[in-house]
Amino acid sequence: MTIPHTNYVVDNQGQKMFVQLNIQDWENFVNEFRRIESMLFLRNKLKNAFSEVRQIQTGLKTGTTLNDFLNEL
Repeated sequence: MTIPHTNYVVDNQGQKMFVQLNIQDWENFVNEFRRIESMLFLRNKLKNAFSEVRQIQTGLKTGTTLNDFLNEL
């Protein structure tokens, strides 16, 4: 994603207060943000899953057999 052209709204002292983007750049930004947010969510879920596997392998947690898992469905 490229950095979009931005316009700034400044106060009387010249301090930047707001950013203006054209609508296409805004929509691209929102879509990219959602994509990254989804990737981070998946990353955290996978990290937790691998941590749980290590706990099962070291005996700190009891695992579930495939049969038990399927019977719960």
